[in-house]
Amino acid sequence: MRVEIMIDKEQKISQSTLDALESELLKNLLPQYPAMAIRIRKGGATGVELSGVRQDEDKKNVMDILQSVWEDDSWQH
Repeated sequence: MRVEIMIDKEQKISQSTLDALESELLKNLLPQYPAMAIRIRKGGATGVELSGVRQDEDKKNVMDILQSVWEDDSWQH
């Protein structure tokens, strides 16, 4: 499974914040999906792309975890 997150470069998010986000996502996702790869990059728009997801339940679970991590900003400190 692969998760690619693109953050709009206009949002001015630092590389250290992106690194912290990646670390937190790995911490939350790898126990359930050990073969997962995550890529976070800056681009022209904000979006999430999942590939290699076989079941709708897994897709929903990954998206729920992504949202939970994003909304809980304790990883930013």
